[in-house]
Amino acid sequence: MPDIEIVKLKLRRGTDTQRQAITLEQGELGYTTDAKRVWVGDGFTIGGVNVGNVAHAPVTAGSRTDLDYVINGDLVYDNNLLYQLSGTYADNLSSWAFIGSQTDTSTIEYNASNQLHIVDNGIGIAQLSSNVVRENGGLLYTSSGLSANVDGSTMTVNSNTGQLSVIGGTISTSNVGNGLSGGGGDPLGVYTTDSFTYTGTKLELRNAPANTVDAGAIQNSALGNGLEKSGSTIRLENIGGATIKPFNSAVYDSTGRVTSTTTAIEQNLSGASTSGTSQLFFGSLDESNPGASGETVVNVLSANSDRSSAVTISLSSAGFVQIASGILGDFAIPVFKIPT
Repeated sequence: MPDIEIVKLKLRRGTDTQRQAITLEQGELGYTTDAKRVWVGDGFTIGGVNVGNVAHAPVTAGSRTDLDYVINGDLVYDNNLLYQLSGTYADNLSSWAFIGSQTDTSTIEYNASNQLHIVDNGIGIAQLSSNVVRENGGLLYTSSGLSANVDGSTMTVNSNTGQLSVIGGTISTSNVGNGLSGGGGDPLGVYTTDSFTYTGTKLELRNAPANTVDAGAIQNSALGNGLEKSGSTIRLENIGGATIKPFNSAVYDSTGRVTSTTTAIEQNLSGASTSGTSQLFFGSLDESNPGASGETVVNVLSANSDRSSAVTISLSSAGFVQIASGILGDFAIPVFKIPT
């Protein structure tokens, strides 16, 4: 097996101060133990020539002028900006060259955080393109700035004040349509009748003229108990949830006048049906033999005030009158047949 010989090669070394006091021979390498940099000699340059520049860590405290062992060509990121040492003395700000975008400071500049931003009031007509205004829009692009797009016949721009104005100064009365009044120098306003009034600056209804408001314009909350709104009319509520009408019912027109009535209670009592849904229920009565047909018989005593004369009468049940009371439910009034 071949013999292997390991040779350890060490560079000439010392502090950076010691380096600056010697001249390295041509091709001789030197290493600074404090700056941790490598130099190469050319035989005549004191301290040798730097082998490579260093990009220093961003400065987080102090300034780039406080950096140690910085040589010409080194880079550092200080306060969000990149700098390169272009002079001899790193502790002098003028020796550092800024590397980055140059601004004109009139339209774009760096703010306090070294961020690029547009200068306040820095954008003028010179920086704007003509396409910032829409064709046939409300603005015009001119060499002197943006201007209102006026027709010159009804509207114009005052050349002295730059204000918009109506040609002629006022709106004529002929330009005011229905529902408005004014013009010809008078303020424009809403033309109203005595049915309306102003409370402060608000228009309110004072009274409703005849035949102008129907039920559709009235809120349900404006109607009290016993009234209801149906379409364009207001009418009495149906008693008993609209299932039975024991009292007279009326039909009203759009102005609230009664056009017809129906005596519902008489219609209910005139029925003779034996159906359980009838308002008046009649059983089968056998007057000669009470109770024989299944009806209920109630024996009552009829007497004068001192009961000196009394007689027992057998009343046969003829059913009952059923009335629906709405939320209270249904109730019935019994009806009895008096024997002949």
